[in-house]
Amino acid sequence: MKEALSPYVVSFQTEPYHKGTRHHWMICREQKPDELVSWGHAPTRELAESAAEKELQDLTAGLTQGGQAINNIKPFTHRIADGHY
Repeated sequence: MKEALSPYVVSFQTEPYHKGTRHHWMICREQKPDELVSWGHAPTRELAESAAEKELQDLTAGLTQGGQAINNIKPFTHRIADGHY
């Protein structure tokens, strides 16, 4: 069976961040690759890929119009010592 083509293009970029790295993901329309539809970042490449895949599913299903996707993982710098956020 032939898989349906996505009207979106996903790209990833890594940047230094504090003492580690941050992995950005960006989603553009295939027909307008210079127009950003949605973006976000995560502490690892795997989490960035997972978040981008979820955002692609939401975009394709019409559940979101795009924009910055909110990351559900709080960075270590925003965590309180007793484990509460």
